Amino acid sequence: MLDILAFGAHPDDVEIGIGGTIAVHTAKGYRCGIVDLSKGEKASHGNPEERMLEGEKAARVLGAEVRECANLPDAFIKNDGDSREKVIQLIRKYRPKIVLCPYFDDNHPDHINASLLVKEACHLSGLLKYPIEGKPYRPTQLFYYFLGKTADPTLLIDISSQVDIKWKAIACHKSQFSLPSEVRVETMVNSPVFIQYLKSRDQFFGSLIRVPYAEGLVPEGKLFLNNLFSLGGE
Repeated sequence: MLDILAFGAHPDDVEIGIGGTIAVHTAKGYRCGIVDLSKGEKASHGNPEERMLEGEKAARVLGAEVRECANLPDAFIKNDGDSREKVIQLIRKYRPKIVLCPYFDDNHPDHINASLLVKEACHLSGLLKYPIEGKPYRPTQLFYYFLGKTADPTLLIDISSQVDIKWKAIACHKSQFSLPSEVRVETMVNSPVFIQYLKSRDQFFGSLIRVPYAEGLVPEGKLFLNNLFSLGGE
């Protein structure tokens, strides 16, 4: 049973969007896992085997206990019956209290469809009569994280203590983020501007709560507390 299970459409999505939050929680002793919905086989550089090894290394850096791939087709992720079955099986297998997935407004169709897929799977996983192997289970909370686009976050996580771990995990994906050479073409993610964008985004989110770096989350539904003093801390 995991405390947090983070879904990404591609093998580096979790590191890019929410790697700092994963590192913060594993450092506190929470059990976290990562699911890549696809192998990232349609990327301009790298192959599935290479990307799997990079992902496993990055997961160790972040302190994640498990990393699995749902083997959905890269560039063709859909919210269909077969895909929901695979995601539901993973939710019922790991029974996470919190699920993280990409924000639903994004410029990459895989990110959009991954968001819809995980949201629906979280709900259906809790249905007693839904015909999928495993005991019914519904996560307590679903949060969306940002990738290609950002919006006004409802919740900000201070990642300042673990931000170097986030950059180290991203750097594990050498096939994607190494600078172009005579045998590599420049893509959006291997441009130095992309890493600067990520740092600027996290610094901006941090400025909103007066810390050096933060990551933004949007909850599915309303958040509630029974103790106001839990705000702004543990």
